[in-house]
Amino acid sequence: MLLNSDAYDACISYFADNLDIFEGQNGSEQGELISDIVSDQVADMLLCFCQQQPQLSNKTRLVVIAEGDKLVEDIEQILGRLWDEPASSAQIEFIEEYFLLLKNSLDSQVPMNA
Repeated sequence: MLLNSDAYDACISYFADNLDIFEGQNGSEQGELISDIVSDQVADMLLCFCQQQPQLSNKTRLVVIAEGDKLVEDIEQILGRLWDEPASSAQIEFIEEYFLLLKNSLDSQVPMNA
């Protein structure tokens, strides 16, 4: 649903275009890992989306949930070795804002695919 859209391609390009936020910045040694933050954001986004879209069929919901795994894989691939590094506050802020953008993109797909 989302992953096969121009909106998703634009979101991934936006993430890749902002890799400078991740390069050269390290979070604290004790901080939360980027991988954990991304996984939590995906889970939160999908849960929120499904709760806000009660009209979706179970089949559509399962498609959306399955896309969450692919979304995590895509971001992991973009970040490469940085995936398992602790996040800085700027990285956390970017990831949270990025997932708001993705949620809006997912919401925009509903009228076409509900």
